[in-house]
Amino acid sequence: MMSSKLSFTLLFYILFIFDGLSQNMVYNGSFEDYSNCPNSPGEINMAIYWFSANNGFGGSEEYYNTCDNPGVCGVPYNYFTFQYARTGNAYSGADCFDYGSNEYREYIEGTLKNPLESGHQYCASFYVNLSNPSSYYGIDALGLYFTNDSLITDSGWVHSVIPQVANSSMNIITDTANWVKISGTFIATGGERFFTFGNFTRNYLTNYIHIQGSTSGSAYYLLDDVAVYECDAPVFTANAGMDKTICKSESVQIGMPRYDEYLYEWHTMDGALMDTTSYLTVSPTAATSYVLIVKDFKFDVTTDTVTVMVDDVCNTVYVPNIFSPNKDGKNDVFRVRSEEIDSLHLQVYNRWGNTVFESRDLNYGWDGTYQGKVCEVGVYAWWAEIVFKNGEQVFKKGSVSLVR
Repeated sequence: MMSSKLSFTLLFYILFIFDGLSQNMVYNGSFEDYSNCPNSPGEINMAIYWFSANNGFGGSEEYYNTCDNPGVCGVPYNYFTFQYARTGNAYSGADCFDYGSNEYREYIEGTLKNPLESGHQYCASFYVNLSNPSSYYGIDALGLYFTNDSLITDSGWVHSVIPQVANSSMNIITDTANWVKISGTFIATGGERFFTFGNFTRNYLTNYIHIQGSTSGSAYYLLDDVAVYECDAPVFTANAGMDKTICKSESVQIGMPRYDEYLYEWHTMDGALMDTTSYLTVSPTAATSYVLIVKDFKFDVTTDTVTVMVDDVCNTVYVPNIFSPNKDGKNDVFRVRSEEIDSLHLQVYNRWGNTVFESRDLNYGWDGTYQGKVCEVGVYAWWAEIVFKNGEQVFKKGSVSLVR
């Protein structure tokens, strides 16, 4: 069995590794980073690491961001729709189907942080939403196609490839209110550095539903929260901590370690946002519950709740962290103090782990000597077993500085 010290050290080392680990291989997966604020259609290239694959064909893939509010490319209001970003302040959009004979398509291309390794299994996911009222059709043929080189087309469509990650056939996406997740796994051939979102199927093979307006309309989809990662990447879910009880006027820390590429939100039970840290220090005056919402590196959401109870009548203990046994009548003796203690076992140790003081007498404390000799100035460890008058038994430990 590992010692508690070794276990803690190993845990700290593991957490340190994970804290700096980049697991989503997609640059700017939620479109938050931009070079310039978009203010007109066709400016997907304003989102850093994203661009249009419709080279020379008049592609008009859009980038939307709250920085353009109110404007053509704002969030949630914009030229094509009303929709909040699933994460942060931004998303993109592309025309993925046109009922006309020209089979017009738009493609949004992104970049991976590192090339994929041959034979490795990867997971990928992305979220889409059918824009309203600009879309007249809903379709099923949406996917991500991974390539070694940038997939740039001059023809306006790519219909001779099969995307490695695709929406299920006949799962026609018509939801205009909620973001819909599409995900899948694939084995990399090796060297894939780019991926493209869109419809890679010809019109006569695309399953569609006419939902409104002219029969010559299109299906325009919004895109957000794109993730590509090794399927065995470690994932941490929301952990607000164990329920706790504190005394009035005390504070307590709740929450979990912070991990890179994770987003954290603390909410009250009625939904009010409190903070965006991984942990929180609270000091409620009455029993209070706190909700932690965590969005991980692949943009999946988990929640956890912790309740902090407040004890009106506490077994409070005062233990000084410094004392000065110089016989001036002030702070000359180190002892544990409380009006609620029934029995006490107190021990004090020097830096070599030797016991320099031990007592089971509530009224007898350490005067800074050992075997009749004055102890040297320094920091000493202490341990106490305490039994309160209500029968509660606790063990406490800490350190005290001896000064003169």
